[in-house]
Amino acid sequence: MRPRRSPLAWWARAFAVASLVHLTLPDFAQAGWGPPGVVEGLGALILLVRPHPAGFALCAVGTLWPLLALRDVLTQSTLLTLWAVVALVGGRRRAGAALTAVRWTTAATYLLAALHKLNTTWFDPAYGCAEHAWAQVMARYGAPAMPAPAWVALGVEVALGVLILRRSPWMWPVGLAFHLPLTVTLAPAFGPVMLAGYAAATTPRQAVRWRRALRRQGWLAGGAAVAAGAVELGMTGEVATTLKVGAAAGLGVLGLVVALQGRRRDRGRVHRGGLPAVALALWVANGLTPYLGLQYQHTAAMLSGLRVDAGCHNSLVMPEALRLVDPYIRLDVARVGPGHRPERERILLETLWNLPALYTMRANWCIPENRPITLGGTWDGVAFTVPDLCADGWRAALPGGPDWLPGFQRFQKNLRRTCPTACIH
Repeated sequence: MRPRRSPLAWWARAFAVASLVHLTLPDFAQAGWGPPGVVEGLGALILLVRPHPAGFALCAVGTLWPLLALRDVLTQSTLLTLWAVVALVGGRRRAGAALTAVRWTTAATYLLAALHKLNTTWFDPAYGCAEHAWAQVMARYGAPAMPAPAWVALGVEVALGVLILRRSPWMWPVGLAFHLPLTVTLAPAFGPVMLAGYAAATTPRQAVRWRRALRRQGWLAGGAAVAAGAVELGMTGEVATTLKVGAAAGLGVLGLVVALQGRRRDRGRVHRGGLPAVALALWVANGLTPYLGLQYQHTAAMLSGLRVDAGCHNSLVMPEALRLVDPYIRLDVARVGPGHRPERERILLETLWNLPALYTMRANWCIPENRPITLGGTWDGVAFTVPDLCADGWRAALPGGPDWLPGFQRFQKNLRRTCPTACIH
């Protein structure tokens, strides 16, 4: 009799595929992103073969590196890091608990995203990201107008959170239908990453149905993949997007077959306690940090239109009184060199800033003809003046303590001081 394979072995391959798709993001073409990309890619290739701890460790390092040092703002990068650490801690002996942790945090991501969307901007058709994304789909494919896309997206996110928690096979067709428009418009890799969470929520009985569906309806799924890919390639000529659309179509067909075969609820084995509870608690706590003024990025607030800055706070359910600090730097005085950069000065005054953004500005703008860059304004109500951003010791002129992680981007870049703002990340 063949030994039963650990469920972690199957999930490791789904995680590896998600990591490889993550590496196709344009971010990895930026200076400095090559080394962490190589580390993550090597880890993913190891995991395609077997669920070796070294593979998860390399993936954890490869995703954590850009988060801490290269201003990676993505929730999906943080999720991949968390999942890699969970798999390392769980290992083969606690594979079930590790996969439960992945499932719970996947569901929590959708529910947190829905929470963040409960704001006035999300429901405003002139500024909401749902209308913006669907307008791109309409322009790209000639799709018809969708009534109330903001409510549709919000409802689907809540439904996906529940379906994943219940381990319902319907998460696959619903999730693929939800993420496909986002994949071709605003979020090219987020969907494939989340599918790794779906894989963790798939029960052994459902896995058997998937294999059976692949044998019996594989030709139908293959036909759907080829047809959808051909249409995408013919309309856009984008090879990477064509592969994603084709794969989504094929998986969607198989997922629908499996969902229609499920006649009764199949929860599989339930793992509670320790590892899943800690992972979930950490992820939810991280997801609530925007309302405390501690962080915005990496919290599933992507594309929500949520504002947490003073004067623009727009949440319908979280009161502004929860905010511990107003984290954004507001510039009221900005002069670049002898005053020959009026456009840059205007951007400085109209934008909310944060420390990593000032470090980036300093690296990009500090050339002899731009000096001095004089800044003045307030940070959390404390006034400051920086005589020259390009001078050594400029940081001492700002309030606050030392900057332990100047490459960690906690807050939005290029966020305008005026509100509302159309479809902010």
